[in-house]
Amino acid sequence: MKKRSRLLRAPALTFALVLWLGGTAGAALASGNDDTYVVYSGTAVAQRGDQFLYHEQHVLRYRDGKIAERVVLYTCRDGSPFARKEVVYVDPFSPDFVLEDASNGMREGIRSAGKSREVFFRGDSSAPEKTSPLPAVHGLVADAGFDEFVRAHWNDLLAGHSLEMDFLVPSRLDDINFKVQHVRSDETDGVPVEVFRLKLAGILGWVAPSIDVYYSTKDRTLVRYVGLSDLRDRSNQNFNALIDFRPPDRKPGDRQALLNAKRAPLGPCK
Repeated sequence: MKKRSRLLRAPALTFALVLWLGGTAGAALASGNDDTYVVYSGTAVAQRGDQFLYHEQHVLRYRDGKIAERVVLYTCRDGSPFARKEVVYVDPFSPDFVLEDASNGMREGIRSAGKSREVFFRGDSSAPEKTSPLPAVHGLVADAGFDEFVRAHWNDLLAGHSLEMDFLVPSRLDDINFKVQHVRSDETDGVPVEVFRLKLAGILGWVAPSIDVYYSTKDRTLVRYVGLSDLRDRSNQNFNALIDFRPPDRKPGDRQALLNAKRAPLGPCK
């Protein structure tokens, strides 16, 4: 078991939760023994100036009421896909995933081979892939697993408890200690929400940027994400994005929608 030091290094917050992340949209539809599917979308704009950045198209597969798989297509203004994330929930908090971006060749994620798991990262198409065994940290959180972490600790967070977690940052091939807390109850586009904040634990949390996520109070689905995206601009800097996921856009899907998202060819935006 890896021993954690509370003396944190000073990394840049070059990662995101995907928001990664799309929440448990439509989980109530996933009942019975057959696989069920949910589709929804989001639009990312720059926090300053509202400049369009990209669209997100999510397809989720549930089995016996639990999320099993997620595919996210990131698309240009004209709808053509330039990046894709595929997530398989071998662990609810730290699923296997691969994110690849055709606009710059970036590729990162976690993969399993038998009982062993590793984290990998490639910064661009000309860089070699770096790998490392997945950190042996109890309760490690990675990528879309943050959504499951929030739901698992929902009552504690709303009760005012500040929780620490070790979050994987693939570009560092390591995890970093973060703090999650409920900051307020609010309303977004007429939807009552609970706002949670993710920031570095310890003294660095006072100076490093934070990420705010807005979850529907009623069904605990993600409706807004504000912070650094896991996608990068042409200068290789992570987008500072505001991403809205409108509840009316959440609809039942099917297996073909999942296959189409997996098979869609990727290319840079024109």
